[in-house]
Amino acid sequence: MQSIWYDRVRQYTTRLVGIRSVSPGKGELLGAEEVLGLLLADGLESAYTASGLDPLIGDPHGRQNAYAFLRGRSSRTIILFGHIDMVDTADYGPLEPWANDPEGLAARQDALVELAPELAEDLASHPGDWMFGRGVIDMKSGVAATIAVMRRLAEMAREGNLPLSVVLLATADEENESAGVLQAVHLLLRLREQYSLEYLGAINTDYTTARYPGDEHRYIYTGTIGKLLPGFLVIGRESHVGDPFRGVDANLLAAELIRDLSMNDELCDVVRGQSTPPPVTLHATDLKTRYDVQLPFLAYFYLNVLTFSTEPGELLARLRQRAEAVLSRILERIDASERRWVQAGGDPAWVERLKPRSAIVLTYAELYAEVGRQLGQKDVDAELACAWESCPGELDARERCLYLVRRLWTLSGKQGPAVVIYYAPPYYPHLAATPCLLHDVVAGVAAAHPELHLEVQEYYPFISDMSYLRLDPSIDLAALKANIPTWQEPGTTARPGSYSLPLTAIEELGLPAINLGPYGGGAHQCSERALMSYSFGTLPQLLYEVIERLGQLTGEDKSLPSQD
Repeated sequence: MQSIWYDRVRQYTTRLVGIRSVSPGKGELLGAEEVLGLLLADGLESAYTASGLDPLIGDPHGRQNAYAFLRGRSSRTIILFGHIDMVDTADYGPLEPWANDPEGLAARQDALVELAPELAEDLASHPGDWMFGRGVIDMKSGVAATIAVMRRLAEMAREGNLPLSVVLLATADEENESAGVLQAVHLLLRLREQYSLEYLGAINTDYTTARYPGDEHRYIYTGTIGKLLPGFLVIGRESHVGDPFRGVDANLLAAELIRDLSMNDELCDVVRGQSTPPPVTLHATDLKTRYDVQLPFLAYFYLNVLTFSTEPGELLARLRQRAEAVLSRILERIDASERRWVQAGGDPAWVERLKPRSAIVLTYAELYAEVGRQLGQKDVDAELACAWESCPGELDARERCLYLVRRLWTLSGKQGPAVVIYYAPPYYPHLAATPCLLHDVVAGVAAAHPELHLEVQEYYPFISDMSYLRLDPSIDLAALKANIPTWQEPGTTARPGSYSLPLTAIEELGLPAINLGPYGGGAHQCSERALMSYSFGTLPQLLYEVIERLGQLTGEDKSLPSQD
């Protein structure tokens, strides 16, 4: 199965890994140009009905997606896609000069094992079968496999032997905010209209890995996990550190909230035998900018929450309930501590004058509505517009949301202790499997290869661009839109730093999708590696067989020639 694909996919992977396409950045454009060059090389350009680089509109880095379209004998069309960006390489430490050099890392395997001792077992079980390097598994080997398959299909299209149509997309920015695929949604709609195509679905080739030690399976997924990013503005009360009971330490409140929420399996989604990983904090800090002896009275953090079925409004309600319980417990603890401290000072009359503390928890939408009633909606909107304009340009999307939440809290005139819960970008919708021809064909190909231990599961367990190819009609996004301070409805005048999603275009596209990708481990770690025998040999053959079976079902009298 391997021989016809292996050398070519290995060569393409090495070339793509050699490009430092850290997202976001201009290196991604070099990656897109390399993909397009590989697709068109050796005189294949004339085989494509359309090909080129599609700009990301308004992108400050000038990035573009690479695409190519092969018109077959049928308008029924399958899409191959993957991302060509990667995360940074600082984690390689002394080996960073070779992070994008698979041959250089191969010559330094002993040093790699010192950095990542878990590699030793894999190296022993599959000696000589690993390629190392940043992006090799996430996911340049997957893109390389689609290039090899697309070139073979281009040869067939040139001969008039391609029974269905195929689009290949190589997108930017998946590791950041998925700007590439959001642009690609519009491109796919344009291609569909221009060439009267009927999309059968999309095949993503993002990485797959073992689920547990000793796992021999290779996984195919028919849906994908989603992501919500709730933020928490935590408000305490200011005071001198010599008189702390007159205030409330915002860091203490934030720490207790994080302790309750982070790594809490009660917040996991469990659907049809699969469970999401628990939430984790991606950032947490107080908002003091210099040293002094005042209690920190503002803090914030945001929480990465992965979903299979939980909707934005449902999560907000759950987080609010937990936050109220956490604040109640910690304030009771502070009250008790203060009573003991006062008693130890020998003033029992003072104890009698102590009052219990209380806190409030609000969502951003609730705070916005309340301040609107107090000050008038027009005045509130004007104040927020001024805050938006004065927002420092260097703030990222999360910090910009925080900036606006802080301004709204100040306008409210309220005092802490309190918590304001809101959402920050990016949002990734979860997608359940949808019965369709593509999923049936993939199941058939998996069943035809028992020797590969292929297992079809529903939810791809890592955040991916698949989230933006279809929108589950049952998802209610009203709570999301109302609680992202920077949300901008598509079609309205955009403000700097606003966040929006082309929801109407995604709904119109409505693609079923699968993930059939390379196999390896260590994504986003210095141990990142691809199992070459599977990723360079088996994977492209499986992709080809899926397309072959789809071609046989287009109603044409010819199918793709066998590549066994």
